[in-house]
Amino acid sequence: MISDEEAIEMAHNIEKINIDVKKTIEKAVTAGYLGVEHFYCSVLQEGNYTTPIDRLFGENLPKMKLDNFYFDIISKALDDEGIYISLAYCNGEMRVSPERVDEIIEYEDYELEEDDLYFLRQHVMVTSEATKIFRIYEEEGIPGHKPTDDLGLMVKYEDGQYYSYFAVRSTDLCMSALQVFPLSPELPKEHEFSLINPINKVLIEMMMDVIVLAE
Repeated sequence: MISDEEAIEMAHNIEKINIDVKKTIEKAVTAGYLGVEHFYCSVLQEGNYTTPIDRLFGENLPKMKLDNFYFDIISKALDDEGIYISLAYCNGEMRVSPERVDEIIEYEDYELEEDDLYFLRQHVMVTSEATKIFRIYEEEGIPGHKPTDDLGLMVKYEDGQYYSYFAVRSTDLCMSALQVFPLSPELPKEHEFSLINPINKVLIEMMMDVIVLAE
C-alpha cells in the first residue's frame, strides 16, 4: 500500500494532468458496477451536486448511448461547472468469488494492540482493471464507503485550465441527491473523505490504472 506522502503526491500530480476524458469514461464503464453506462459520468452543478446526463432533459428521458451526442454534452459541461467520472466502487458488505479477486491486501499499520482486535472487515474494491479485497479490523476506526457511494474524478475548468481531483460521489439510500466530496489531505485517516484513509489510498492506486492520459 502506498504511503500517506505518496497518496498526497498522486493527488497533487493528477490536478493538472491532461486527461483524455472520452477514453477514460469508455474504459471506466467496463467495470460494470453501476449497471448503466451513461451514469459513469455526471454533470456537476452548484454545491458539487451531480446530475446524470439523461436527467438534463427533464421528464423526457432519452435512451443514452456513449455516442457523439453524449460526449458533446460532457464537453460543454466541462467548460461550465465541470463533470464527475466514476472510476471505482468499494463495498464492505459485498461478496465476490475468489477467482475474480486479483489481490488481497491486509492492513498492518495498527495503532492498537493485537489483543484489542476482534472484528475483521473485508472491503471489496472494483475498477475496470482489477478487483481487490482490503482487510482491516473495525477497531482501528477506519471507515469504508456506503453501498450507494462510488469514487472517481471531479474535472473542472478554472482560470483557463482543467483541474482534476479525486472524490467520492455520495448519496442516501433513496438516491434523492448525489453530491461529490473531494478527498482531502487535511482530514484524519479516520474520515471517509480523507486522502490518507488507508482504504482510499488503495482505491487511488486502482483509479490511476483506469485514467487515460491525452496524447
